Amino acid sequence: MTIEKPAYWAVLPAGVRYDPELPASAKLLYAEISSLTNQEGYCYASNAYFEALYGLSNETIVRLLRVLEQHGYIRREDATGGKNQRRIYAGINPAAGAPSDPPSKMTPPPVKNDGGPPSKMTPVPVKNNNKSNNPPKAPQGAGADYVPKKAPAWKPERFARFWNFYPLHKSKQAAIRAWDRLKPSDELLAVIGRALERQIAEKAERGEEWKLHASTYLNNARWTDETELAAPEGPQDAGRDPGGYLWV
Repeated sequence: MTIEKPAYWAVLPAGVRYDPELPASAKLLYAEISSLTNQEGYCYASNAYFEALYGLSNETIVRLLRVLEQHGYIRREDATGGKNQRRIYAGINPAAGAPSDPPSKMTPPPVKNDGGPPSKMTPVPVKNNNKSNNPPKAPQGAGADYVPKKAPAWKPERFARFWNFYPLHKSKQAAIRAWDRLKPSDELLAVIGRALERQIAEKAERGEEWKLHASTYLNNARWTDETELAAPEGPQDAGRDPGGYLWV
């Protein structure tokens, strides 16, 4: 396959660059999509193109595209007719210029240097990125009477079992929102259960601390990090609920 590098520059908006829930590889893939976006405002590169360009597996490309789509940074659709059946919209049209970021994700303007000595320059405010020390933010549009949800709307009893087993109990409200967005089926829950059990065991064997928040795990489809997730159930799974978590 011929790999073309169509542009010297790629567009990476601040909202994508500084999103803490996006892996770095997803941000790089977004930039590549932006550089391939044509005058109609979409990219039609295949997964095989991205695999050959960056030396990544098809599973990884699929996961990264899913993450970007779940966060609203890209939109995919099938085109009618022609050999290029897929279009990826990244909100970027070279003919119209770069898009505007939402106000909530725009970076603050730089502090102007008035030319005085360093002691008279306006200090740059330090942004606190440690979300674990901050109270959970109410969803956009919520008033002062906002009350955190005790459980998700989608399969609340299954979420409770997932949350009780998950090794890090932080940012529960974010986890509830991610769960309701994902709406996992019984089949997907079984896949997540097998993957999470294995991933926790591997961390424990290496003596590593589990630092991944449940919301990040769900939003980024981190259960797909395991290559053998689709393996059929073995004898050790006999008698277990095929539609439930394997630890129950």
